[in-house]
Amino acid sequence: MTQRRLPLTRRLLASALPVAAMLVPAGAGLADPGIALNRYALPGAIDTPSAEMMPDGTLGAVLGYSGIGGNGVGVSFQVMPRVSAVLRYGKFDNNAMTRGYTRDRSFDLRLQLLTEDPDGWRPSVAVGLQDFIGTGYYSSEYIVATRNLTPRLKLSAGLGWGRLASSGGIGSFTDDRPVPDARDRGRLNNAKWFRGDMAPFASVAWQATDKLTLLAEYSGDDYACETGDDSCPVPLWRSDDEALKNHINLGLNYRAGQHYNIGAYVLGGRHFGVQASMALNPRQAPYPSGLENAPAPVRPRAAPAADPEGWSGRWSADPTAQPAIQKALATALAKEGQTLESMALTATRAEVRIRNHRHIQQAEAIGRTVRLMTRALPPSVETLVVTSVEGGMPVSSLTFRRSDVERLENTEAGRIAAVATLSDPAARNDLLVQSPGIAPRFQWSLGPSFTVGMFDPDEPIRYEVGAALNGSYELSPGLTLRGTLRQRLFGNADQQAPTGDNNGVPRVRSDSRMYSGNDRPHIPELVLNWNAHPAPAIYTRVTVGLLETMYGGISTELLWKPVDSRLALGAEVNHVRKRDYRDAFEFLDYETTTAHVSAYYELGNGFMGQLNVGKYLAGDTGATLSLTREFASGWSVSAYVTKTDLSDDDAGEGSFDKGVSVQIPMNWALGTPSKRTVGGSIGSTTRDSGQRVRTERLYHTVRDGHSTRIYDGWGRFWR
Repeated sequence: MTQRRLPLTRRLLASALPVAAMLVPAGAGLADPGIALNRYALPGAIDTPSAEMMPDGTLGAVLGYSGIGGNGVGVSFQVMPRVSAVLRYGKFDNNAMTRGYTRDRSFDLRLQLLTEDPDGWRPSVAVGLQDFIGTGYYSSEYIVATRNLTPRLKLSAGLGWGRLASSGGIGSFTDDRPVPDARDRGRLNNAKWFRGDMAPFASVAWQATDKLTLLAEYSGDDYACETGDDSCPVPLWRSDDEALKNHINLGLNYRAGQHYNIGAYVLGGRHFGVQASMALNPRQAPYPSGLENAPAPVRPRAAPAADPEGWSGRWSADPTAQPAIQKALATALAKEGQTLESMALTATRAEVRIRNHRHIQQAEAIGRTVRLMTRALPPSVETLVVTSVEGGMPVSSLTFRRSDVERLENTEAGRIAAVATLSDPAARNDLLVQSPGIAPRFQWSLGPSFTVGMFDPDEPIRYEVGAALNGSYELSPGLTLRGTLRQRLFGNADQQAPTGDNNGVPRVRSDSRMYSGNDRPHIPELVLNWNAHPAPAIYTRVTVGLLETMYGGISTELLWKPVDSRLALGAEVNHVRKRDYRDAFEFLDYETTTAHVSAYYELGNGFMGQLNVGKYLAGDTGATLSLTREFASGWSVSAYVTKTDLSDDDAGEGSFDKGVSVQIPMNWALGTPSKRTVGGSIGSTTRDSGQRVRTERLYHTVRDGHSTRIYDGWGRFWR
């Protein structure tokens, strides 16, 4: 078979993130103590915005409470150096509601048009949309400029519309602002943008000490809805808090630690509030150098005169040689958190197929494997091949000359990249010898389980704590029987039937709460899964059984993904039946077939786009578009949106599905090597449009061993 080979340096020059991640000191997520998050989780004073941006990639969060406007939490992300976004969840008093309060989610977006000129007079300038997809309770738009007058004194001023202009308006260039409509919940409310009266706002921030910043601002927000004023633009929002005395807000912000700030403020001379915020940067780990053990050094070969037998290659005729070498290498790799699946060995060439269980960067696992190969192999072996195995499939091979490894060990990682080649591994190699105990093999684990749902309109946090017994039986590489048995111990995620009319749309996800609160042992997953790599760039998957908590059946997938390509194409077909709410092996009447075609593209600079088009669980057809920002440290932040052919009324609140997800690697936080991540997803109100079967898809399985991921982590090759 002809193998495609790719010089490692082709993309390494564009992959500076790993090196940067290792060189930065153990610093704060809040790199600039003068930049603080306001109540809306974006840089600003108290209520008003500024034109500043957090360091690129920063993930921020604010938790606050005030005597007016209730309490809430916001999560912000610096998508790009000049683009930031916020997802916010709030609870506020509302006498118009039977329960006396309303919980609401909203999204903000800010774009920086100009950056400040430190040597001139030009300020930074930004434009923002607040609550632009949602109910519009906090809907407003603004243009703001910020200037640092001195290293410790900062001034911001701008014009606001909507909520920021509910008092003190100075006129309008447009028509009246439309009144929010409850039927528009979750929809893009662009008809309101920059319409109606506009009003000025301004703020001053003085950094009194390295940790303390004092804040003062003038805001056009009169809190009409919170105080029950007739000018409240939201018909279904009525509260009775005391009116503001004025439009001046005063506060302070204290930097409590490298990542954390706490603040206090007085709104309108009357209402007191407090908040806590944090900001984490994926490029600034608490332990940038890591706490892992140093790798074994490369062992240079002895001169031919000192080991003529080893250099001659005659050792390869000894039938006991390979088993002994393979056993020694497998033992050494196991100490590095890797499994030697199989090995092919001749007098001049060695290929090892490894499973990496420890290092989040595959390049580090490969580098440590190469070091150990120089210590275990006879000197006549010059060609070293490391094949990465993911999900039982060989996904890529890196080939090195042993003499290059010996010569370049103490040089920068880019030099070994220049002489290494990356290729699609052979689907079959008759010389490969499987290591003992690889398959069949049974593995199990028992540990705690914790399930949490956040930002639900009815409850801010739903959780369930229990114990989980996980087991897998690998019959052969790629063919695995796996399952989970879970027992709930306590939590507030109780069983709850869906409410309201579903307009004839099958309940494929809106009744997901019916699967919660099960006090009996239950089986969320029990499947037989077969992954294969039958041809170059072709991967297949067949999964049969209880696929997820709500559905069982058969799931099939085909993926085309060359090892060195930014583009991948996939197709997936599932035939499923809805599972019973309580009995693990019983099913309900609903049965359906879903099918999708997918395109994945690595856009560069850590961005990855994905488009899925096809038929969803409720029988609706449409598309899902997602954008993911990935970092060399292992962080990832994603956003997605789904639109199908269901009408807005049939699709439910918000008319389309949307959400965000965050994954943070454990090794970033703890410094110890680990492939585990923590995180989760926050989506719009659970609905039935645009829903897919939840399975492990091939693209995310194989890409860790492909070019972009390997190159992004190449700075750790010699670690």
